[in-house]
Order: sequence, then structure tokens, then C-alpha cells
Amino acid sequence: MMLPTRIYDLSQPVFTNCPQYPDKNPRPAQVRLFYMLAVQGVNKEIVELSTHTGTHCDAPYHFFADGATIDQVPLENYIGRATMLDLRGKKPGSAIEREEVERLSKRLASGDIVLLNTGWGHKRANTKEFLTEYVYLSGEAAQYLVGRGVKGVGIDAVSLGGYNDPGKAGPPHRTMLGNGKFIVEELYFPDEVMDEKERLFVAAPVKLLGTSGAWTRAMLWEF
Repeated sequence: MMLPTRIYDLSQPVFTNCPQYPDKNPRPAQVRLFYMLAVQGVNKEIVELSTHTGTHCDAPYHFFADGATIDQVPLENYIGRATMLDLRGKKPGSAIEREEVERLSKRLASGDIVLLNTGWGHKRANTKEFLTEYVYLSGEAAQYLVGRGVKGVGIDAVSLGGYNDPGKAGPPHRTMLGNGKFIVEELYFPDEVMDEKERLFVAAPVKLLGTSGAWTRAMLWEF
């Protein structure tokens, strides 16, 4: 059996008041001690957070009332060859356009998982820049990826779609999820994975019954 020679962690940590998409009525993430080793003999925590906090997968149900929930999406969907696109240096708040993802044409194969490195994962903080001025995928670019037969797409921003504008937020989500593709948001890309080596992306989400998304420990496996 072949095992990976190196595993890269692409996940962002979850903690009390950690950054998350700035909803109109935000509810901060809470992680607090429930049992103490000194008193109860064990340490145990209680966690309260949105299913779309931290590194997480979106299910079709996130945008479609009759769409598959996170527990109904086959696990094999979340595993595939990673194709990285370097988008660091783009203007804050700008869209990733079709012509930019078309740069992948010679490297992209059906069944790949496209990972969009905008550099935003390195900016993670409760700041206006990170939460509202992130780089996002356009609907036209999402349509191109679907047409190329990708399994899914991952991005290091808090959302695949633009902030506070249904015309920017909806199209990439509906295009990907409506065609049975998955989305991973809030990834973190170490600089060393931008070397175009072939690696396997693995991001199976927690099996939450009937939900629109779930947290995942996203990884790149190198063989």
C-alpha cells in the first residue's frame, strides 16, 4: 500500500471569535471548557459555531431547497488530483474571470479539484479587508470549470462568491452546486505547495445529518 510521503494541512483553525463570513446577524464562534481534568478527571469542550465557519464544504442544499445535504454527497467527491491556480496579487474585491482560469487548460483534467490561491488565507483576521474585500470566483469562470468536468473547487477566502451582492455571491455557488460539484472555502495554502507538483486533495467533511455544509480538515497528499 502506498502512503503519502508528506501531508500539507490546508485548514484554518477554529477558535472563539475566529473570523467567519460577516452575516447580517453574526453569531461569534464559541469554544469553551466544559469538563476540567482537575475536577472531573477529563478535559472536554463545548463548541458553538456555524456549519460555514472555518475550513468547510458547501453542499447543494446551501443554495437549493431540494439539493443534497452534506451527508448525502458521496465521499469520493472530496478526493481528487489538485490543480492549483496562483492568483496572489489580484486587486482586493475583484473577480477571478474566465480567462484567468483558462490558464489551467493544459494542466486541467476531468475529475480534478481546482484550488484557487488568492493569498487571502494568509490575511485571516477579523478585519474589513479579510472579511469583505476578498477575491472571488465569477459565475462565468465557474461555468468554464464545470464544463471541464472538475469535481469541485476550493478557495482561501471566506466565500467563493463576492461579498454583499447577490449578483456576485450567487452565480458561482449555484453553478458549482447545481451541477453536483462541491465547494471548499477558507483554505490555507502554504507557499511551498505552489510548485506545480502533482498532489492529491482530500477534504471529507464531518457527517452532519441534513445540513448545508460542514467543517473539514483539508489536506494535500504528496507521494
